[in-house]
This record gives sequence, structure tokens and C-alpha cells, in this order.
Amino acid sequence: MTTKDKIIETSVKLFNEKGCLNTSTRHISNELGISVGNLYYHFKNKEEILIEIFLRYVNAVFKEISFLNHSQDEIFLLKNFLVDTLDSNIEYRFLHLELNLLLISFSKFKTIMQEQLKLEIKMIKELLYHQMKYGYLKQINEIEIEFLVSNSWILASSNLSYWNLLSDDIIKNVKKGSLNVYYLIKPYLTQKSLDDENIKVIEEFLLKDFHE
Repeated sequence: MTTKDKIIETSVKLFNEKGCLNTSTRHISNELGISVGNLYYHFKNKEEILIEIFLRYVNAVFKEISFLNHSQDEIFLLKNFLVDTLDSNIEYRFLHLELNLLLISFSKFKTIMQEQLKLEIKMIKELLYHQMKYGYLKQINEIEIEFLVSNSWILASSNLSYWNLLSDDIIKNVKKGSLNVYYLIKPYLTQKSLDDENIKVIEEFLLKDFHE
């Protein structure tokens, strides 16, 4: 593991434990046992660390969407997407818990996130049109697509606060957030989708320890 990767790994750990806003670059360097100057050689400031973490999170979450072949009849592997999202939301949970404060506190991070959101909207819309074309998703108009995309993003980015008010079990709370997203999408799935093994196992997987 490179020093840069170690800085990212340690930063994620501390951000999750203490919060990004409560963690300084000195906290990170002390935890790593390196000088602040060594840290600044790799990242100019904490905001650059935050941006690198965010981009790694985005790449992990949207990996499955980027794999879809838009030129052929292919079901989107929703279970894989939700599992990737679940794992990433646990690993980078501070991003959801502090999102609004991070947007207020870090202007460059906000700009990067705005640019990324536009790319995500385009990517998800293309996915929805592809799945409608091949009969995996019910036919919906452009306005409903617009709000399905926005509702999905809002739900995915804010559900953790709701569940954290009801329980201190962060792992189960993130899994419940994945169920939030699934149950939003499920009514739009056609029978062709619901009969696919990839879809059938989603609820069983996500509900496994829901009542424990």
C-alpha cells in the first residue's frame, strides 16, 4: 500500500469515528506516524483528501452501471449494484452523515460533487431507458424518470439519518437504506425482471437480519 493509500484509509477511519469536520490533517498524520509535511506532499489540504475519498466512493458505487452493455438485451444486475452500494455506504458512511455540512464547508468539494451529480443523472437515465427498451422496466414518461432519478438520489443520500435515530447499529441501518432504494424501484420492475434470479434474491439478502 502506498503512502497516499494509507492516508486515504486512515482518513476514512478517522472521519467515520470523529467526523470529517472534527478531524485535522495533524490528527491524520499522527495516526499514521508521519509528519504533516509528508502528508502535504501527497495532499495539499484536508479538502483534497475528502475529494479523493468521494471519487473512490463514486467509482465503487457506479461500477456495475458502467459494466452494462447498452447495445444488447441485458438485465441490470440490481443485486450487485445494491451490494456494492451497501458495502461502500458502510465504508464511507461519514459522507452521508455529514453531507450538508461538507457541502457548506468545502467549496471545491461541492463543485466536484455538482459535476459528478450531473454525470450520475445522465448515466442513470441511460440505464433506465435501456431497461425500458428491453422490457425490464415499465414504460414511464420523461417527467417521471426525472423524479425517479432525483428521489433515488435523495433517498440514498439521506436515509441513514432516519435509521440512525431509531437504532445505533450502523451496519443494519445502512442495509435498511438499501431496502429503501429497492422498494422505491421495485414497483417499476416488470415481471420479466421479477422472474430473474438476480432480482429474486435481493429481498431475501437485504431482509436477512432485519428483525434480529
